[in-house]
Amino acid sequence: MTNKGDEIDVGDLGAEARAFDGRISERISAGFVPDLRRAVKCEHFYKSFWRDPQFIRLYVGRIVEGYLELLSKHCGPQQRILDVGCGAGYVSLELARNGHQVVAIDISSANIEIARRTLAENPFREGFGHLQYEQLPFHLAEGIYDVVLFSVSLHHMPDVFGVVRRARELIRPGGYVLCYEPCHERFREQDAAQVGLIRAILALTGHWYDEGEVVVHLGDETALANYISGLQEEYVMERDPNEPEGQSPHDLEADGETMLSALRKYFDEIEYRNGFSFIYRLLGGIRGPESRIRALADFFALYDRLAVERYGLAPNHFYFLGRRKDAL
Repeated sequence: MTNKGDEIDVGDLGAEARAFDGRISERISAGFVPDLRRAVKCEHFYKSFWRDPQFIRLYVGRIVEGYLELLSKHCGPQQRILDVGCGAGYVSLELARNGHQVVAIDISSANIEIARRTLAENPFREGFGHLQYEQLPFHLAEGIYDVVLFSVSLHHMPDVFGVVRRARELIRPGGYVLCYEPCHERFREQDAAQVGLIRAILALTGHWYDEGEVVVHLGDETALANYISGLQEEYVMERDPNEPEGQSPHDLEADGETMLSALRKYFDEIEYRNGFSFIYRLLGGIRGPESRIRALADFFALYDRLAVERYGLAPNHFYFLGRRKDAL
């Protein structure tokens, strides 16, 4: 067995932790509530799904529903789950609310403090399993679990193969790894063109948060082509053109294919699913009368799912559920 990550490149954990400490502290100061069931509107998020409880339900809520469905279908009730890189804890909280026994870890002290506070305030206790939050880097995790969960955290790991190998060591024989992770490298220019069309229509009809951001690019063929190219880069890099860096020093350390290669090396694939394509960088930008915003958001979430499933739109994320390989 690996000696607590001696063979794992963990990168600069201090800088990574400070970045997430700063992000969550800023969000909490702006009124953000990290609880999917008690979320409130928060104008701090100008284009993110975190802006509105409906958007959160359409995006993060559906992701969590996917976890719960996969766990129920393949793993069973009351699973002992290690949630790696839990952030402010909203996914762990929902897993525990559905009867699972969850240990949730993160390197950010601010996130763990806020997660514990949110847990203490939890009014939804019927059928609650167990949940404990610990400030701890993954390579120091101990114990044996039924499931290890990476919920958009694996791509922050500099040594993906080492981390997945370590995850296997923490999982009982016959246990599982469960992931929802980005695969931005699949997002093509033609996918960005669909986003460009949607944003342009929203801007021209007064339903986008910043009309000028879009309309200035619609005057001629070259300008529009450059705008679409910029949108592709925005989705691949997961940040706006005016953002100098990602959400943390180790953001996007690994692409989707690298993560899948590591997962398939140490786990037998049980189920793979495509995730969402574009709504996570669209929903929060919709503006207008409340009823119109809600109708547009519902439509775009439905279109995103169907376009990925049926019409060839590239996903930006994937689910992976794998069973621990007995022998390597």
